[in-house]
Amino acid sequence: MRDAESSSRGRLRAAAKTLFAERGYEATAISDITRAARTSHSQFLKYYSDKDQLRREIIDDQWRELTKSVVLASLSVRSPAEKLRLVLNMFVSLLEKDPEYCAILLLEQSVSRDRGSPSGGHALEEFIAVLDDIVDAMHSAGELAKRAEPQALRSALVGAVEGMMRHQLLAKSNFPAQYSIEQVRSTLSVLIESACDFQRPSAEVRTAGLGEQQAAGSEDEWIRYYLKLADRALHPSELS
Repeated sequence: MRDAESSSRGRLRAAAKTLFAERGYEATAISDITRAARTSHSQFLKYYSDKDQLRREIIDDQWRELTKSVVLASLSVRSPAEKLRLVLNMFVSLLEKDPEYCAILLLEQSVSRDRGSPSGGHALEEFIAVLDDIVDAMHSAGELAKRAEPQALRSALVGAVEGMMRHQLLAKSNFPAQYSIEQVRSTLSVLIESACDFQRPSAEVRTAGLGEQQAAGSEDEWIRYYLKLADRALHPSELS
């Protein structure tokens, strides 16, 4: 029975994720979700009070997975400024590799309310807390420019990622955003460097945990370095 319930809930989530991304949240009815999931309205109500709770679960679970992954990956990086680079590049990778989630988060998410006050949800707050710890560590280590306010910088960088990736989605309808994912990463790097005062880590730091990884000289090599760390974080057994 428990396996059947899990399968039913999984089908509801998978169907909703696809439909929200393709049609939009407002245009998707609960009946559309249950039909696509090959289940009933009563099964839907067994797990979710309404459609918004299902959308929130889809979004929150991905934030939690991203947070766990960046915490693991950042263990291999000593410099707080380079941890910031890594975390934001992993955020870009998540949106790039999961187009459905990207569409839901950037085009279909609405802010929930907790007793009348707007709330981003606990899962988002956990991810933001990781970023804030990194930026605070940058400040303590002297890696942050004096003119940069830590929380404002964090919000600006997260907003930059979301804005660039959102405009890429709109580019499918002739919105002027004809840039590549590599250019998203390069622009993000420019924004980080403009607010920071730090030296890149030594070859010893860059190669920590990667074995064959050599000292990276170009921006493309740095991006590959970050993505290798991200892959290691997504497969914890490889971290040993």
